[in-house]
Amino acid sequence: MAVKKDKYNVVGKSHPRLDGVYKASGRSQFADDVILPGMLYGKIVRSPYASAKILNIDTSKAKKLPGVKAVITNEDINGFMFGPDEQLLCDKKVYCFGDEIAAVAAIDEDTALEAAESIKIDFEPLKPILSIEEAMAQGAPVLHEYLEDNIADEIDINFGNIEKAFEESDHIREDEFIVRPNHSCFSEHHIAVADFSLPNKLTIWTPIQSSAIIQNNMAFNLGLSTSNVRIMNLNTGGAFCGRGADKGFHYITAFLSRKTAKPVKLMCSADEEFLVFRGGGTFKIKLKTGVKKDGTLKAVEAKVLADCGAYMETQFIVLRFMATSLQMLYKLEGARFNGKLVYTNNPPYFFHHGTGMVTLRFAFGSQLDRIAEDIGIDPAEIRLKNAVDKGYTTLSKIHYASCGLKDCIKKVVKKSGWKRKRGKLPPYRGIGIGCGIIRSGGKGMFTHDTSAIFIKVSEDGKVFLFTGLPDMGQGSHTAMAMIAAEVLGISANNITVISGDTDIAPLDVGAMSQRGTFTTGNAVINAAKDVKKQLIKSASKILNVPTSSIVFRDNKVFPKDNPEQTISFEDLVFQTLYSDEGRFIMGRGFYNPPCQAADMSTLQGNSSLAYSFGAQVAEVEVDPETGKVKVLKMTVAHDVGFAINPLGVEGQLDGQVFSGMGQALYEECLMEDGQVLNPSFLDYKTPRAFDMPEVERIIVESNDPYGPFGAKEVGQGPIQCTTQAIANAVSNAIGWPISELPITPEKVLKAIQEKKQAERKN
Repeated sequence: MAVKKDKYNVVGKSHPRLDGVYKASGRSQFADDVILPGMLYGKIVRSPYASAKILNIDTSKAKKLPGVKAVITNEDINGFMFGPDEQLLCDKKVYCFGDEIAAVAAIDEDTALEAAESIKIDFEPLKPILSIEEAMAQGAPVLHEYLEDNIADEIDINFGNIEKAFEESDHIREDEFIVRPNHSCFSEHHIAVADFSLPNKLTIWTPIQSSAIIQNNMAFNLGLSTSNVRIMNLNTGGAFCGRGADKGFHYITAFLSRKTAKPVKLMCSADEEFLVFRGGGTFKIKLKTGVKKDGTLKAVEAKVLADCGAYMETQFIVLRFMATSLQMLYKLEGARFNGKLVYTNNPPYFFHHGTGMVTLRFAFGSQLDRIAEDIGIDPAEIRLKNAVDKGYTTLSKIHYASCGLKDCIKKVVKKSGWKRKRGKLPPYRGIGIGCGIIRSGGKGMFTHDTSAIFIKVSEDGKVFLFTGLPDMGQGSHTAMAMIAAEVLGISANNITVISGDTDIAPLDVGAMSQRGTFTTGNAVINAAKDVKKQLIKSASKILNVPTSSIVFRDNKVFPKDNPEQTISFEDLVFQTLYSDEGRFIMGRGFYNPPCQAADMSTLQGNSSLAYSFGAQVAEVEVDPETGKVKVLKMTVAHDVGFAINPLGVEGQLDGQVFSGMGQALYEECLMEDGQVLNPSFLDYKTPRAFDMPEVERIIVESNDPYGPFGAKEVGQGPIQCTTQAIANAVSNAIGWPISELPITPEKVLKAIQEKKQAERKN
């Protein structure tokens, strides 16, 4: 049920970003803008082999170079381990191209680079394992000697009665899909400025999605108390799942700073971005799905092999996200997921924008179109028939307190002209649909999922909102200001959001799992209510009316039944401070969703209170001579619960269509011998602004009972739909199924040839 547009004064109305002027005028500061007295510059020496023994490391020449202040190897950091299977600096063997071996700090970047290049390392190259198949072959050498095989992680999960559901199916289809390695392409390179010059106090400036996670991890690994690690996150130039935790270069910078007693800046070069990126690796997915003749889905089985590269790091969550999401979007009676993370000598991976689930959504969404064709039902109709709805509980006990999936499907079908166009477009024009779901925050990272907020009200009525939630370009800080403004009855322009310093800002788990608007938004409401509660008491005395009758609206405070008897918000704050009590207004609040993390062994449980849903229709045109795909139009509907800032929601929809289009058509790390062959933003293809299609945006509001003013996420939900919609549109245009991402021109031409050969045989 949509909220009446005049119910609120601030939220629900489009508002420009509060930091827009600073960003557009170049005044926003990023980590590379940090210049500290006596600061040194760091460089890392990396492996030129995917697999090799280290025979000798000679740092003598580098140490003699004028201007060099420190050279560190594994010996200097006491064999520091970065995770259970990864040395921070390798000493005996390297496991992937770019593995860190040594690092230097010098008075300037040129000297640091010269020193790094002067370190002589003798290698004995080994035959690398470069594919999932090689790693799993019988008798294959084992990458990490302490293991019995190259399986880094495996899960085998059943939901419901899968055998019975397949037995009752009228039609069973099996398909295979492949997704190639890709990169998250941040506009801001990986960078850290570390100051470890004070005893037991480490300060790091770095772009990050979660200051809390990097603070906790670095404190634990370095033997410091949490408060003795200060994270400074000024602005973050893109994240897309890739800046969620600490990485090796954070520790290397810290060790260099500790050794020199000077602050050190270490910024990755463009080439290094493709060594430390932790984007998505190769995924191979086998899907088996059972369905009734009328299109009712019964069972889905997925077998997934994922190349995790040389080190697992936090990739264990990838398989678990995929397993759970398999049964979240459509009503099923049985689901089974078997997934394996496989060690290879490729770079360690994680996942690209969309928390790994975009890969599975592409596969399942593509297969659903083929099933629809098999049984003679419209692809949109089979999705609508099986879509989950409000009140539904999935096989893994996930419960939907709100759900606008069916509304999204109906609206994109109508707005896109689906029925008028499907099967009736000119040759090599196609239309396709995709659907998605994602949670709005939730438990799992910690036992809590807490966001805390502190609000300070100055005597002139200006409000300062302190948060640990970073804004990576998604407009979260503007949304938080709007939420506080709505509660306090003031303009969002009178609120300044202060973030990015763990010594000042209260705890926030961070901008991940699509939790910002939902979780931090609820914390903002609680803190703003604390402020309001204090001001109401003062207003009651000044206006001589009961506290229950006080209204805050339009920067004024007045009795509900006498709007003419007003005092401005500014005057109320001033008079409260300059009263006998002398109260300075400070509010505080936190929010921890009252739910439990899913059981890690069964994945059963409702780890989030709210889930958002979406549907998109893509219309494409294929050039049969070149294989190039042009996306003509995207019709995008997303259930956001309630749009706090409709302008911001539209920006998020546009951004995710753009990113999803990149994953669908362009983005691939071309690999050879464990090395990325296109390690620059010139050679790694991404869409350009002129590639952006027309986007028709539809905001669906299902008014979630737990969300702030009913709001849910619009973080990585929309991108769940984009790749499958485009892939299905391409398949529709060429009349042949697409089974691999990205859909490059070469693959399109190959598919067209395969179709012609099949037609000749028939």
